[in-house]
Amino acid sequence: MPLMDVHCDVVDRFRRLSACGRMGHAYLFTGPHGAGKMQTALAVAQLVNCEDAAHAPCGLCVACRKIASGNHPDIHILALLEEENTIKIEQAHQMVQRTALKAYEAGVKVFIVRGVDLLTRDAANSLLKTLEEPAPNTLMLLITAVPEACLDTIKSRCHVIPFFSYPLNRVAQALREEGVAQDTAAFLAFYTDGCLGRARQLAKEDMGLRKNQWIDEFLLSGNNEDFLKELASDRPNALEALTVWLAFVRDAVLLKSGAAFADCAHQDRLQDIRVLAQRPLQELSAMAAQIIRARKLINENLNAKMALSLLKERIH
Repeated sequence: MPLMDVHCDVVDRFRRLSACGRMGHAYLFTGPHGAGKMQTALAVAQLVNCEDAAHAPCGLCVACRKIASGNHPDIHILALLEEENTIKIEQAHQMVQRTALKAYEAGVKVFIVRGVDLLTRDAANSLLKTLEEPAPNTLMLLITAVPEACLDTIKSRCHVIPFFSYPLNRVAQALREEGVAQDTAAFLAFYTDGCLGRARQLAKEDMGLRKNQWIDEFLLSGNNEDFLKELASDRPNALEALTVWLAFVRDAVLLKSGAAFADCAHQDRLQDIRVLAQRPLQELSAMAAQIIRARKLINENLNAKMALSLLKERIH
């Protein structure tokens, strides 16, 4: 797995704990989506099972390669099934039963729960006994982007390890090295607040093109009723567009305040940002406030078309 995806500081922490025999049996990885929690969990699984103890995780031995490819018989992942919105008790029971089985190959069996906040209450409760009375040579790594949605009884039985986003310049650099255009890479790094995984996914979804369409069709055009209706009918897209527009207005405020263009998110729209920055600061602040208000209305499942129409009036 790419080194950038793995939080080496977390892996080093597990390395030290393992070396002095102080590794716990259950850890809760918390942090935003796309921050590298899953990739780091797999790296930890490699660390505790690597055949080259002096260089663990080496990434080259049979165990490391099996874990990286998802084919290791003693590394188990509990995650949301396709077309489901919760992790059911039946899935949790299967994992609990596996904790009692003897390892096939591993020195340490590793159980990863991806999205522990998505467990139903029954599923979460079924894991509690395993967390309280772990089987020998077993490590449980629980992952969540929403720790406040996890049961307190789960959190209290785990060592919590917070994950933080990467610096924006590192994310932009990683994207550029993967073939993303420089301006798009800079925007995605800003837009995802340094979450490389999410930035990569948005790059695949042509977010650079979509965000420019949203700017052209809404912020810079006159009346475009068809576009407005289409956007209002797609709530996730509408929320994404509002975030893009807020960043665009922010860029105008930055330029108006004397900031360098390199500090702007939309580095491919310099001329348009300069035009918007000619408006009074009070007007730009009112636009930003209206965007935030529209996002709040849509988040509360109120009329998206009305929220976007009000915003359109404010802008034009």
